[in-house]
Amino acid sequence: MVKVFKATEDLPSLPQVLVRILDALQGGEADFQELAGVLLHDAAMSARIISVANSSFYSRGGSCHSVERALLSLGLDMVKTLVLTASIKQLFGQFNPGHRAYIKQVWRHTLITASLAQVLATLTRYPRPDEAYLCGLLVDVGQLALLSSEEQRYWPMLQATTGGPALVEAEREAFGQSHCDLAGEFMETWGLGSFMADAVRYHLEPVSRVQDAHHLVKLINLAHVLGRQEGLSDEAIAAADELFGLNEGLTRELRGRIAGDVSRLAGSLEIDIDTTDETDRDCAADRALGQRVSDLGQLSQLSGALGQVQGVEGKRTAVERALFMTLGVARSVLFLCDPQGQSVSAWVEDAQAPAFTLPLVEGRSLVSDVLIKRTDQLREANALESLPVVDRQLFTLCQAEVLWLLPLVHEDTSVGVLVLGLSRSQRDELTRRTPFIQALSREIASVLARDTSTTDATALMEQRIREMVHEAGNPLSIIQNYLGMLRIKLGEDHDAHRELGLIRDEIDRVGRILLRMRNDPQAGDGAFHGSLNELVRQVAEIFSGSLCRTRGIALHLDLSPADPPLQQPADHLRQVLTNLLKNATEALGEGGEIRVLSRDPVSVNGRQFTQLVVADNGPGLPDSVVSSLFSPVTSTKGAGHSGLGLSIVKKLVDEMGATIVCASGTEGTQFQILLPHSHHG
Repeated sequence: MVKVFKATEDLPSLPQVLVRILDALQGGEADFQELAGVLLHDAAMSARIISVANSSFYSRGGSCHSVERALLSLGLDMVKTLVLTASIKQLFGQFNPGHRAYIKQVWRHTLITASLAQVLATLTRYPRPDEAYLCGLLVDVGQLALLSSEEQRYWPMLQATTGGPALVEAEREAFGQSHCDLAGEFMETWGLGSFMADAVRYHLEPVSRVQDAHHLVKLINLAHVLGRQEGLSDEAIAAADELFGLNEGLTRELRGRIAGDVSRLAGSLEIDIDTTDETDRDCAADRALGQRVSDLGQLSQLSGALGQVQGVEGKRTAVERALFMTLGVARSVLFLCDPQGQSVSAWVEDAQAPAFTLPLVEGRSLVSDVLIKRTDQLREANALESLPVVDRQLFTLCQAEVLWLLPLVHEDTSVGVLVLGLSRSQRDELTRRTPFIQALSREIASVLARDTSTTDATALMEQRIREMVHEAGNPLSIIQNYLGMLRIKLGEDHDAHRELGLIRDEIDRVGRILLRMRNDPQAGDGAFHGSLNELVRQVAEIFSGSLCRTRGIALHLDLSPADPPLQQPADHLRQVLTNLLKNATEALGEGGEIRVLSRDPVSVNGRQFTQLVVADNGPGLPDSVVSSLFSPVTSTKGAGHSGLGLSIVKKLVDEMGATIVCASGTEGTQFQILLPHSHHG
């Protein structure tokens, strides 16, 4: 039988609808709600979005029962990929264009059914009208799946029957299940729940068999009966009365209004739903879809090309090359903002210094006006004497009859201005592709902004880190010197020597952490060639003699008799233990207890690990903390605490290839770390 995810990949859509969806995705400010509204005009794309969002690869807990929620789950980039893939398959796949008239009928029927289901849900106080709409939209998804996967057998079947029970019987004889059964199976697989699946599965059942069924099942059954192409029958009017007590006048008004809405939508999309022949509009839609697919491919190539080059000259050359390859524009000028956003500069040819530096003052130039107002402008080469000289120079430099100036803005940050030099014939051709030109400028702005912000922020951060590491090194060196002098004064036999050694080791570790921040290749990883138990004892001794003693907290060790060797960077493990023990001591009052346990080996799914546990008998963590346990958040401990401790623990544990698990309740909090044995990688 039809495989669920393969079926949704191949579901056919009308090219007019795919064009509208791609245009919505290509817009500058893609709005999830608006995009969901466009997607809900097409059963095939809605099914594809829902199925992927609820798959094991993308599901984040809890099923997506609406297209809008599925969009939020997947994100715009993934949705764009899905729609682009569907569009390419539509253009170059195996679907027979001769079936377009049938697809139009399905499109019209499912939209009427979905809209009726939503209105009926509101009238009858069903609490989730959006679910009713989605079910109505998917009533014929089984037919689309069978047509795309079993065309040779299924197309003659569709032509030989008028639908309804006759089609269901033929489908079950040929395939072992009907399109209703198949659609219900899809929806269950997508995680939409049994009631939504049943609503589609039983939408062809006689009214007498669903009158006591779930509310949603009755809604979709009635919506289907009312939405039939032949119009309202006595049977449909009787069903409305029997299932929900709707009178004939209201039933006719609802059906007529919604059918009119769908016809108007078809007109706005240039879909000829009343003809079975392929029309000029259908051919134009195919061409438009091909153009949109080509445009998106070019945008992707542009982003990749710009991302591979560095420096102003490289970016400028890459942009010029991309404009020539995608638009045929041979001459262009790229202006870039200075870091303070006070001016824009343009480099011409191989000059080391900018040829133009223009202040962002309104009225000084077309370039500055475009960026200040953030609206593109087309300017012809007439009345040049009224323009500032710099604008006249741009006309000459680009050898242009028309300049098209586009602001480069990314996330409300001004990046620069792109100036295209065009002939009048080029202007006429390219203005028909204005949405693509604007999308192209946004893509250029995005890449340039990302490169600039990353470079500036990284350079600034690296400089600050170098300064901080250098300054921190001075007091650390002084402390080490004084420790050395103190050891000499106390003499070799003094009892404090062990404690002084621990202090010295911890200061050394602080130094290595600071060097690691600077990515110093000489910093090392604090390799420890002893045992895990010995490292635990050293860290525990520091806490026992300091925080635990002053707070009246007992610290107990229960270490593995196997005394496992240390197979991870010692500084990583020291820092993890230090953070966990510090958190535990701060959570406990006098009389509290902390237990540190090690076990080796422990087996998990056939792999060998060393187990390390830090547990306390405190009050446990609040739910608000547990929900974002290892994320850097504002600390609940009050002033002086950054809330970064556990996020650092998680990062270090990940770097060691280990796993950390937390369990917290009224009897205390326990952190369990599983350290992999080195021979398992």
